[in-house]
Amino acid sequence: MHPDSQLPNDEQRKKLCQMLGYALTEIRARTGDGQSLRAADLADVFHNLPNEMWCDYFSISFFRESFLKPYYRKWPVEHPFDYMQMLDEVEKLK
Repeated sequence: MHPDSQLPNDEQRKKLCQMLGYALTEIRARTGDGQSLRAADLADVFHNLPNEMWCDYFSISFFRESFLKPYYRKWPVEHPFDYMQMLDEVEKLK
């Protein structure tokens, strides 16, 4: 487990669900624009979130470092949604 592992509270889960909704919207748009590789990479970032946010081992820092940051390194431009900022907001709701 990670040092910050904990079951997210209700407000954090609401924000995480909102993030997931934005990601799904972006995936849909990118698939339609012929950016299927980028859409697949974004799906990879978020695919475990619906289950993990209900577990006491969920770690915001692990999600950020292992999924979001690698995605932003690979795709550094043109982000319609700022998932890092959204995750910072989730973290503030402790």
